Amino acid sequence: MAVEISDDGAVRLIALARPGKLNALDVPLARALREALEAAAGDADVRAVVLTGRGHAFCAGGDVDEMRAALPQAGELFHRITQHLHPAVMALATMPKPAIVALNGPVAGGGTGLALAGDLRYGGASARLRSAHFKRGFVPAGGITWLLPRLVGLARAQEVLFGERTLDAPTMLRWGVLHRVLPDDELRGAALAEARRLADGPTDAIATTKALLGDAAALEAALARERELNRASGNTAAAAEGIRAFLEKREARFWR
Repeated sequence: MAVEISDDGAVRLIALARPGKLNALDVPLARALREALEAAAGDADVRAVVLTGRGHAFCAGGDVDEMRAALPQAGELFHRITQHLHPAVMALATMPKPAIVALNGPVAGGGTGLALAGDLRYGGASARLRSAHFKRGFVPAGGITWLLPRLVGLARAQEVLFGERTLDAPTMLRWGVLHRVLPDDELRGAALAEARRLADGPTDAIATTKALLGDAAALEAALARERELNRASGNTAAAAEGIRAFLEKREARFWR
């Protein structure tokens, strides 16, 4: 099962469920996540959503074994994944009910957009965020180029992307990526408790405020542009070199 879905009263808990792969994104997981989030968005009995991961990571980004198999046209794999990942990000960011993301460990690559799209973002002490796209030689996807600058500002977003900086949980809290940091074993319970509080509140007013705070049209346009540029860059020699270098545990040689 690519995702696990359970209900706690009016709260829908959705968990990425490929723990042996650190919840790395493949097409089945992206599709199942899209379907789960869109179903939660449209279910009147669901008044709040919590998104998290199983195991010791939230999402490691794309599945590098699948990338290896797709070379030298990894961009075509990315395009199939983002066909579902990008609507999943849209559903999380725009559903007419509060959505909490609980980062239960590292998040990287395409999973970063999911991490940033929640209305409230909680992290365990082990939470880490890294883009890593440029180490692999391709353009980010998942909405990170639109969501991250809105949360942390342009300069800090540039530091994460161009500086290839890994953010630990205290830094994410200080920068505004996370609202709360908790011990790992308390994370899910705290996220569910906050979701229950919100679910008992005026969800119509919350949904309207959420829409006012966001910009659905701009996010949708950014996701569409990212998807095409991510595909094109994933089909380049630079991406093939970056992916091979990661698999071979060496530094990429992009120009020599």
